[in-house]
Amino acid sequence: MSSGLSASNAEIYGVNTNPFVLKKGDVVEIVLNNADPGKHPFHLHGHSFQTVVRSKEAAGFYVGNETLPKVPMRRDTIMANPNGNIVLRFKADNPDKSFVSVIPSHLLTMSLRVWLFHCHIEWHVSSGLMATIIEAPEELQKTLVIPQDHLQVCSEQSVPTTGNAAGNTRNLLDMTGANEPPAPLPTGFTARGIVALVFSCLSAFLGIAAITWYGAGEIGASELASAKKRITKAGI
Repeated sequence: MSSGLSASNAEIYGVNTNPFVLKKGDVVEIVLNNADPGKHPFHLHGHSFQTVVRSKEAAGFYVGNETLPKVPMRRDTIMANPNGNIVLRFKADNPDKSFVSVIPSHLLTMSLRVWLFHCHIEWHVSSGLMATIIEAPEELQKTLVIPQDHLQVCSEQSVPTTGNAAGNTRNLLDMTGANEPPAPLPTGFTARGIVALVFSCLSAFLGIAAITWYGAGEIGASELASAKKRITKAGI
């Protein structure tokens, strides 16, 4: 909203958002190759896309040799089969209707939005299986009005509302301070993991040894007297 002509540069939106900047009216095809043995239901916000191709399982990557349907079915969510591929087509023309009350009616057709394309399995989204579709960002800056109470919420939480994805306003390509994803899980055991495993095993063996020693030991005089008292009380 404050980046001017740089709004069309995908780099200012951060690496981890997987951004794609579109011009108003662009006809876009998304080719998604699923190199995974699991199914993934992919959803595109803000559009009813054409399903140009959906391969069978284990079909591999898309190579462009399929016979395309004359009238592709329209969906907003489609399942990507295991080790298969899908091809979606849509037009970047969806106006933003969320701010009807603050945008003049003659500008509504120009007010485009930012949409997410993501797997509909929640933890896959959290892991980053998503992309950000930014439609006509330069026009968005001219037409979109963010309500003051929204900005106030960000201000109270020290969340920047100007600049790039890192909140930098001087150099919009400087991503210093931007949010970063969790580090990848290490392969194999780390030093801390090995130490934790060793002490866990030692604790387990000591526990088993203590239980065995206690169970194999003779009953003490106090325990024997207590047992006899309980038997007498029970009338056995």
